[in-house]
Amino acid sequence: MILAAEKNVWLGLHPADWIVLALYFVVILAVGLWSVTKVKDMTDFFMGGRRFGKVFMMFFAFGSGTSSEQAISVVAGTWRAGLAGIWWQFLWLWATPFYWIVAPIMRRMRALTTADFFETRFNGPTAVLYSFYGIAISITFIAGGLFGTGKMVDALTGNELDRMAIQANIMVPAAEWDATEKTFKITERRLQGYEYAILAVTVMFVIYGMAGGLGAAIITDFIQGILTIVFSFLLLPFVFYEIGGFGKLHPQADLKKGMLDLVASPEIAATLGSEPITPFYVFMLSVTALAGIVIQPHIMGVCGAGKTEFEGRFGFTVGNFLKRFCTVAWTFTGLACIVWYMGDSSPLKTSPDPADQVIYQSLIMRASPEFHQLPAEEKAKIETTDRNFADRLFGMAAHDILPRIAPGLIGLLLASLLAAVMSTSDAQMIISSGLFTENIYRKCLVKNRSQRHYLWVGRLSGLIIVILALILQTTFTDIIAALKVIVKTPACIGISLWFAIVWRRWNVISVWTSTVSGILVWIAVAFYPDAIHKMGLLPDLMFNTNGPTAKMWDVWQMFSFMSVAVLSGIVVSFLTPRQSQEKLDHFYNLMHTPVILNEVIESPCTLPKNPAPVGAKMFPNSKDIEIPRPTFQDLSGFILAWCGVAAIIYLTKYLAAVV
Repeated sequence: MILAAEKNVWLGLHPADWIVLALYFVVILAVGLWSVTKVKDMTDFFMGGRRFGKVFMMFFAFGSGTSSEQAISVVAGTWRAGLAGIWWQFLWLWATPFYWIVAPIMRRMRALTTADFFETRFNGPTAVLYSFYGIAISITFIAGGLFGTGKMVDALTGNELDRMAIQANIMVPAAEWDATEKTFKITERRLQGYEYAILAVTVMFVIYGMAGGLGAAIITDFIQGILTIVFSFLLLPFVFYEIGGFGKLHPQADLKKGMLDLVASPEIAATLGSEPITPFYVFMLSVTALAGIVIQPHIMGVCGAGKTEFEGRFGFTVGNFLKRFCTVAWTFTGLACIVWYMGDSSPLKTSPDPADQVIYQSLIMRASPEFHQLPAEEKAKIETTDRNFADRLFGMAAHDILPRIAPGLIGLLLASLLAAVMSTSDAQMIISSGLFTENIYRKCLVKNRSQRHYLWVGRLSGLIIVILALILQTTFTDIIAALKVIVKTPACIGISLWFAIVWRRWNVISVWTSTVSGILVWIAVAFYPDAIHKMGLLPDLMFNTNGPTAKMWDVWQMFSFMSVAVLSGIVVSFLTPRQSQEKLDHFYNLMHTPVILNEVIESPCTLPKNPAPVGAKMFPNSKDIEIPRPTFQDLSGFILAWCGVAAIIYLTKYLAAVV
């Protein structure tokens, strides 16, 4: 790509950049290792001692839920679909007010892990089911974050890592999906440049995460959260300066059809060769996200590590609203990059490097109507160039702009980028290791050992989880593909958590039926859509038939497996016996009993000796409905959260109309 104004000394980075990175690593490692002194038992390691206030919980929720691949996916999605690309993160926007409601319930469980929730509500085998499911979710999240980070770091160095990788020529095992045989195969390939960055980041968060547990993650997330905000907004003013100011978007909105539309119409999507981002698509994304967000393993920590339930609900809700504002910044960074790289003054067009000029021509052709008239082989080549460019866009823009502003800015952005992925990965590693240690190893495999023994098992299992994530990231083809997996993975079992909270009839068989049926349908529609299409059982409108084989649109994939999961669970609930009254009463007593400051419990999912009074139910005469009667705090916070949703939507549309 384009050369910086000042010659860099090593791996495309100025000495000032390396100094900034070194300071970041020293501070994070020091804070993380200091946290070792606070770890005395499993509650300290897996729940941070439940000692954190609102500010730390806000940054923990923000940091653990915000990773670099999200920013990169939004910028990449914006490059492909214009303003509508924002929905790849705004899909959680509609779910955010519900965080205010669910957070106190999760805190009242007094649990170490989300699997404890399932054991208390259902039984041990169901907790084990969730434990394996939750570990898979964490592995997927870590893999997606590392994949996106590696791509961007490589771009920030001006692809110097790629050149180093070619010279080193280190061969490593890799997982590869065989589309013909529908199976994963272990192969061998050269270690890619961006994977060197992945390995460096992994070593850092594994060291302090394994040492200090969730307490280390929460404390470092405070620092990393601030840096993530810097990461989100640092590039925005400079890329707009490069295109001539905020008023230059509208005059060049014809560079891509629908560039400033908040939803992508079927007509525009057809020209892009992508799925329409319609209101129905947004709705299904949001429903799937709402079902899945509360089941993510780190959410129990986000809700449960605070002093009381208010710290958890404040942190969970406000921290995620902070993320929504960052999403707006990512989107407009992407829009400005469209104008800069595709406009008449594009640095690619004027670059002396012939390779940059070839890329420019490919990008212009991809956005033109003539693209769809090209031969299939040429279309595929251009499509690959465009996709790879989109994944590297954020990093390339920073590499091309920031060194000309001031030395060290690339290092600051890189430190912020690493902070974003580390703040997510450390929490996922620790929480998922807790699932294995507490709910599989201690309760099912090796019982009655010392706290020290289980702490070391937790640390080692976290390391194994990260290694599996490193293998999984080798199967991802691009950022959006990775994000699609992340969105869909948790949803099937998340349905059971919501029903378990509000409906007594949802039983063990309901959980298993709903989860397994939803997963099987997802596998069928995601991996075998052509066979389903040929059977003629479903309407053609549910499939994309433009390629050699039929593929089901994402919106109908989500509709299919979510509908089957919900309906099968409800039917089974009515056809099978209820759970024992004693078990249900214990669970709902926990759910309805507020947490008091400094309360002491003997074991997870138990009440203190002198609990607060049990809260009232909304439907006290109902035999099956268990919805807590909302308090003034519940209602006011919920309403304010919806006002926040409306404000962010309005802000996005307003900015798109005036810039």
